[in-house]
Amino acid sequence: MSYVKGAIAKFAVGYEQEANTPFVCPAFSAVVDGSIPRNIGLSSSASLIVSVVTFLEELTSCRFKPEKKVALCKAAENEFAGVPCGIMDHLISVMGKQGTALMVDCRSLETIAVPTGGGAQAKFLVTNSTVKHTLSEGGCPYKARVASCQEAVTAVNRHTGAAKAALRDVALSEVEAAFAAGAMSDETRRRARHVVSENLRCQRALTAFKDRDFAGLGKLMHESHQSLKDDYQVSCAELDALTDMAMEQEGVWGSRMTGAGFGGCIVTLVAPDKLEAVQAALSEGFRSKFGKECTHIVSDACAGARRVDMALYFPDQHGHECIVQANILKGLGNELFKHGDLSGALQKYNRIPLAIKGLLKKEGGGGGMMMGMPNNKDEAALTEGERSEVKSLWQTCHINRAMCYIKLEKWDKGIEACTEAITAGSEDVKAYFRRGKCYRHVGELDKARADFDVVLAKDANDANVRKELAEIAKRQKVQV
Repeated sequence: MSYVKGAIAKFAVGYEQEANTPFVCPAFSAVVDGSIPRNIGLSSSASLIVSVVTFLEELTSCRFKPEKKVALCKAAENEFAGVPCGIMDHLISVMGKQGTALMVDCRSLETIAVPTGGGAQAKFLVTNSTVKHTLSEGGCPYKARVASCQEAVTAVNRHTGAAKAALRDVALSEVEAAFAAGAMSDETRRRARHVVSENLRCQRALTAFKDRDFAGLGKLMHESHQSLKDDYQVSCAELDALTDMAMEQEGVWGSRMTGAGFGGCIVTLVAPDKLEAVQAALSEGFRSKFGKECTHIVSDACAGARRVDMALYFPDQHGHECIVQANILKGLGNELFKHGDLSGALQKYNRIPLAIKGLLKKEGGGGGMMMGMPNNKDEAALTEGERSEVKSLWQTCHINRAMCYIKLEKWDKGIEACTEAITAGSEDVKAYFRRGKCYRHVGELDKARADFDVVLAKDANDANVRKELAEIAKRQKVQV
């Protein structure tokens, strides 16, 4: 739950910065489901946090720029789950693109996308050792690696007199020189050497992807694993055995552990026609050596977190989803109006027709709903109660829009909004009263009087209408 709570808390921070208004989390019911196993180095925590923030973006219609969204998600994991992770997992969960690998500058958050080939020339085989790791506990070895990197930067700066911010700014020769001068321990040296050399391998991997040099890419993957095992020391017996087995198979270009280490998975670059044979060999070899099963996932690069309409999977629930979204927008608009944020309220109210227009049945002839389709399957699937709710939402949103436009003294837009509600069959006297008020302000006094007469027919003693009629009488007297 700390991941979900952290995502909501950090979304609130971003919302208040963007909207300049307090965040009131709307009530919601949610089901969390996923196919990424936990604690195996496949960024399940980042995917959950990013998914929750994306869900809240859709719920509130407040959407962040990708870079800001990434920073908020990373902060949620750092502060609420206690994991001193970097930006990479959250960035790819936000910015991932179908069929492409991303070269990430973790300082500027700039990315370079390169096609992976879509699986036609090479497949990524993820093999789960089933050895789980935990990165949020106090004595977590991952935190020790982060501390070692910070120690290495301090040592290099002390030795050279420089003021380098991170190991990405350090050359291998500077690490070796600081070690030779006694400024850092051999353990710190090896961990720094891994980070610096890994950055160089990333640069070369970018070129290999661009050139479709899968053999060269595979060689870099294997070198990376050796560095992770020997210098950074985050591998384990199961991961080492799996990578060794993979490198022995025909059709394998390269293999390395993935994630933060201490268990989890390896990823293997393999020719598509050898995929099944490699999976079978790894399963048999792992079972023979460790007496347990490993599992496999065949994957290519895919897009980051995004809204997926329920209609694609649960057609019978589509109408319900749209109604829920419209009610949330109405509630948010009402709250913003109450706090005097008329522009914010209008933004919410204006989105209600977009949410429910697919549920409206277009009616010809003498008026009624003017949007939707003549033969609307979504509308036909609604219950009578849902159909009435959609109609009410449509009418009320336009009446509320008019309320905002009147406050903003945008009389013509107020007339349009009320007319939308009345055309849709609204019998709410507020629609007629507000339109009459707008007509009075633009000088169409006869139309104003006609609308006020509709209100008086229901309540002959309406004080507000009497006041408006008195204003009309004054203006007509002046005109005479």
